[in-house]
Amino acid sequence: MKLVSLLARTLAPALLLSALLSGHAHAIGYWGTYSSTMWDTPYQYFNDEDWRIAEDALQDTLNHAKDGEPRAWSNPKTKTSGEYTVLKTVARKGQQCREVKMIAAAKDIRRVSGIAFCPADGGGWVAIPGHTRKKY
Repeated sequence: MKLVSLLARTLAPALLLSALLSGHAHAIGYWGTYSSTMWDTPYQYFNDEDWRIAEDALQDTLNHAKDGEPRAWSNPKTKTSGEYTVLKTVARKGQQCREVKMIAAAKDIRRVSGIAFCPADGGGWVAIPGHTRKKY
């Protein structure tokens, strides 16, 4: 049970951002599905504007950042913040995928995780769960 809970809390934020980037979900609807896995994470405190800022920053990072280049984001109104760093770009099934270190902070909670993203059919990016399993 602990492993399932840990995996859910680790992957849910990345899958949420992935779904939003690929245009297949809206933050509110997705939040309702995964809200139980977001407890004890900064993501539980994100409002719509925080998600928009985080999503835009992730999209910019995936599309434009060089490997190793951190891209910070923040919302001064809510004091949420984060940073994305592309650790490396790798070929996966003929696509150029990007392994990303993700940091999010809100209300004195900081979460560091990593996930790989590959181009989605029709544009955007999709998370590849389980592809990045490094300790940060």
